[in-house]
Amino acid sequence: MKVKSIWKRGLREESGTVLVMSALLMTAMLGFVALATDVGLLLHAKRDMQIAADAAAVAGALDYKYNSSVSSAKTAACAAAAANGVSGTCSTGSCSGVTAKTICVNSPPVSGYHTSTGYTEVIVAEPAPTTFMRAFHINSVDVAGRAVAGSGLANGCVWALSRSGTDVSVTGSGSITAQNCEIYDDSSSSKALTLTGSGSISAKQIAIVGSYSDTGSGHISPNPPTTGIAPAADPLTLTPPTIGTGTCASNCNPSNTGSGNMTLQPGTYNSISNTGSGTVTLSPGNYTITGNLTNTGSGSLNIGAGNYSIGGNFSSTGSSSISIGSGVYTVGGNLSLTGSGSLTGSGVTFYTQGSDTLTGSGNMNLTAPTSGTYNGVLIYQPPSDTNAMSITGSGGDKIQGILYAPGAPLTLTGSGSLNVSLDIIADTINVTGSGSITDTNYAVVTNPGSVLSKLVLAE
Repeated sequence: MKVKSIWKRGLREESGTVLVMSALLMTAMLGFVALATDVGLLLHAKRDMQIAADAAAVAGALDYKYNSSVSSAKTAACAAAAANGVSGTCSTGSCSGVTAKTICVNSPPVSGYHTSTGYTEVIVAEPAPTTFMRAFHINSVDVAGRAVAGSGLANGCVWALSRSGTDVSVTGSGSITAQNCEIYDDSSSSKALTLTGSGSISAKQIAIVGSYSDTGSGHISPNPPTTGIAPAADPLTLTPPTIGTGTCASNCNPSNTGSGNMTLQPGTYNSISNTGSGTVTLSPGNYTITGNLTNTGSGSLNIGAGNYSIGGNFSSTGSSSISIGSGVYTVGGNLSLTGSGSLTGSGVTFYTQGSDTLTGSGNMNLTAPTSGTYNGVLIYQPPSDTNAMSITGSGGDKIQGILYAPGAPLTLTGSGSLNVSLDIIADTINVTGSGSITDTNYAVVTNPGSVLSKLVLAE
């Protein structure tokens, strides 16, 4: 009986101990649950702050890209942060940190790896309320987010987008060099890139979906190029310009046939031609030409700055020279500037719905605009336009801008040492001639603010 009594008493003591331990463990477990709940809520708040910082940085960088104004970029960043739920004062001076309910915007950033103009840094902070931590007198915790956005320079300068056949070919004794950038070949063919003759092709990187064929005495660099990549997407999305309309009322077909000069004013015409040895001058302004604009013979055509809508062909042949003012030129037919005279144009964009042929047997100096909707675009053929584009240059010519013809074949011909600054997007690309073509990469070197520059979250 005594042993049994001791055994019962021991059981009662053990059950009491288990109860106490269970209570303690339950309390600890509830504490961990409470801590996990608060941590989860704080992580959610942190994610919201990072989203707000990302959105504000992108808004600021995008505003700067198009307006080139630091104050405007900072205002846009502040507005985006507020729109994403961050309240408080927005500091647009030089700031390196924030307290609760503060938005810090720096353009350019004052810290990190991207402190150059064009980048925007945003730091935001808000107090996040706690739930269970209140038992320990912690009513809120400040959470912050930081982001930097700006124009990330495109790595490529040549995109051949056709998915079959030979996309990139180099023939003859000529060469193409693009040491600052990459060449992308989307064809899955075993001869997606071909090199014949004594020419060469070299780039920072050559990336091919399919494979390549090297049957000439020249060289490919890097050798071997990278093969088996996924197809590269068209890097641009452009909106076509508005094509002008109108009806001519008088002097509808002006034609200069002699040695005299003729000056025209902005308006609507059926056609304009210069076939003699004189000069035709189009005064600056906007023109609608429902037919052709032609320049032949030995005369000159001087086109003032403005926007030009040409329903037919825009051509210049013979020994005549042509000077083209800045603006957007929409051509419903073919663009053919092939004369032996000088061809100059600064800040020009050609939007064409036919073929494009530019020949620089004289002095050719063509540069794209460096601002506006078509920043950097020299020639723009819509994806539906499959008509060929041909550019022939010689030593001393200056060609700068983006050649965009995603549905068309492009032939690039050089003689002598031709230095260009181009980004090329075409269906296929054929490099011919006896000269060397050196491409310094337009979007990276010449115009980092062009439409080909990509806006990225850098930090």
